[in-house]
Amino acid sequence: MNIQDKQTYTYFHSLITLKQLRRIWKYVVLALSLAFFISIFIYRQSILGGIGHFLTEAESSAATPSNQTFFVLGGNGYERGKGAALLAQEFPSAQFICTGAGDTLNEMRAMGLNLTSAQLTRKCMIETGVDSLRVFELGEATSTYEESEEILTYCINHNLKEISVVSSDFHLRRMSMVFGEKFEEKGILVHFFGTETKDFKAESWWTFEAGLITTFNEYIKIVYYVFKY
Repeated sequence: MNIQDKQTYTYFHSLITLKQLRRIWKYVVLALSLAFFISIFIYRQSILGGIGHFLTEAESSAATPSNQTFFVLGGNGYERGKGAALLAQEFPSAQFICTGAGDTLNEMRAMGLNLTSAQLTRKCMIETGVDSLRVFELGEATSTYEESEEILTYCINHNLKEISVVSSDFHLRRMSMVFGEKFEEKGILVHFFGTETKDFKAESWWTFEAGLITTFNEYIKIVYYVFKY
């Protein structure tokens, strides 16, 4: 009878090599990237809409009856003036102060009209039907930050504790950044109102050239203001 020796075998599994690990990691990264871009594509409308709506949001409590002074920021005097005129109907006893010393547009210069931003906004409001005795000018500032400083000084000098600031809707986020903290430190309550503009639509800004330009410009200004002020 043959006797077969019993043998014991030990199996060794080789560890993953660095080359194999890199190959696996490459596939993982590729899969994650693909999933990311697919998600972006699926939810692109919501994402782009959120980017637009972010600009139009500002923390602001509801205006009270004691809110009798509105400051209309310079720039885009026609649309901001029209929006302020609507607010003048909603607040019939309030006064409106138009700010901004920006240069007149070239198209207006060609027509012989040399108006500051404040003058242009006031003119628009009056022509829309607002009593001229309710609309004033404060036209030394040339930027949103300078306007905030000018308005703060005006509030302190006139002992104002509650005001409203009117600007384009896409301007609200940056406007609240500039006005919020320093006015709060002085005990001044600020309400923000945004007017509609044809060059920006929060839910579809990426579908037309003016919307793209307006949105990118505003985000660049936000970044600039974060580091500048």
